[in-house]
Amino acid sequence: MSETPILAVVPTPFPADEATQVSSVTFSSSGLSVAVSSPQWAAKVEFAQTYGFRVLDELDLAEFWSQCSLRNGWFFEVEAKGWKDLELTRAAFQSGRQNWVREYLVVGFNECVSVLTKEDPVVVADSCRAG
Repeated sequence: MSETPILAVVPTPFPADEATQVSSVTFSSSGLSVAVSSPQWAAKVEFAQTYGFRVLDELDLAEFWSQCSLRNGWFFEVEAKGWKDLELTRAAFQSGRQNWVREYLVVGFNECVSVLTKEDPVVVADSCRAG
C-alpha cells in the first residue's frame, strides 16, 4: 500500500518513550492482551473482541512512520489506509466490511501489533511488571 495511513494518537496515562517495546501478545477466548513497557512503566492493552491481529517488525510498516513514531506516542487508532484497508482489497475479507470494525496499532521499537476490533480497547497498568 503506497498511500500514507491516517492515524490518531490514543491518549493513555503512559507517556511516549522511544524505548517502548511490545513485551508479549496473548490471545485467548477472553480476548487479546498486548503487554507494552518502557523503562518507566508497564501497561497492557486489552481488546475484548478482535476480528484479527498481526505482529510485524517495525521495518515492515515504514509507511506509518511519517505520522507515528515513539516520540509521538505508542498507541494509535488507524483511521484510514492501514491494514484494514489493505485487507479490504480481498473480496473474501467480510469482517472488515462492517462499519463498526476499527483498527488500532500498538507500536514498539521492534515489534508492532495491528488489531481489528469492534469495542474500545482498555489500557491498564501491568501490575505483574510495574516496577
